Parts: sequence; C-alpha cells; structure tokens
Amino acid sequence: MELKIISSSDKELEFEIVGGEYTLAELLTTRLNGKKEVEFASYKVAHPIVSNPLIYVRVSSGKAASVVSETLDEIREEVADFRKSLPKGK
Repeated sequence: MELKIISSSDKELEFEIVGGEYTLAELLTTRLNGKKEVEFASYKVAHPIVSNPLIYVRVSSGKAASVVSETLDEIREEVADFRKSLPKGK
C-alpha cells in the first residue's frame, strides 16, 4: 500500500490509500473520530472495485499528519498483540 497526499496543512490532511480497501479506511476513521483532538474524520470510495479510499481528517489541536501516524501505530500494535495471542499452527 502507498499513501498519496492530496492536500496537507497543520490542521487538515486528505490522502488516498493506493492499493487499500475500505476496511482499513473504516477502521482508521473510526479510531480517529474517537480522539479528542480530531474534529472530523471521514472517508469515501467512489467505486468499491476500481477506486482507492480517500480519507479526510481535521484536527483542533496538534498536527493532522501526526495524529494519523500515531493512530496507525496504535492499530499496528493492537494487531500485533492479537496475532501473538493466536495459537501457533502445527
């Protein structure tokens, strides 16, 4: 996957997840909207088969890119912890 920045400022970030699916966009925006510094986070997918998710984030404090990066790190850690808890295959 690759992130393609559409527009960026300290308080707003719009980017495309090239090669990504809407499931990651849904998880990311849900987590972002749960943070106190996030005013708004949303995504759209023009077509589920041929389009990449486009995510928009606006923050009231901090920098939008930092908040997105921190949230992705939190998701990555949670997935790693979950993976460790799975039984090992034989």
